Amino acid sequence: MRVVNQKLRKAIENEGRFARIEGQWWQFSLTERTAREPSALSLLRISRGRDGALELAGRSWQEDGKLSARYWSEAVKERKEPSGIFYYWKGERPLDPNAPQLDGTGEIRMESAESASGYFTTRAATDPTVNARTAGVYWRADPEDMSILDGRDDRKRAELIAERLSHWKSIKNA
Repeated sequence: MRVVNQKLRKAIENEGRFARIEGQWWQFSLTERTAREPSALSLLRISRGRDGALELAGRSWQEDGKLSARYWSEAVKERKEPSGIFYYWKGERPLDPNAPQLDGTGEIRMESAESASGYFTTRAATDPTVNARTAGVYWRADPEDMSILDGRDDRKRAELIAERLSHWKSIKNA
């Protein structure tokens, strides 16, 4: 019975560490934006798939509020101490000519229950000049943010993106 209790205790402790990273996060880019990597702001969701593994998916916007990228993880490695993830992602720039395919890696490290730091890299197989590394900070999103962005109210969506871009500018200039 003691062995069973120890295993249960360890499983609960491990679950508690990983559960913190799950949820919706705003990512604010700190690195100078360029034409090759224009994403200033992202809203991403970290959740568990049917197999129990962590997954990441999100969207990014440029400084002018234009959609920059859509992306999703292909592989995620959970980190225990400190809590976080390392991931390989694929995505696209849907509004660019030919919707170029992108890929890269990233890492998010928890600093508190509400904030994290990390980076992501961006590469494009069709354009070898696209090879950027972006440092950023992550703040937990409000529960309704994803619903607003997925909803049909264009005014609310534009207001939310404008508000977060304003927040991004204050973080970047601090």
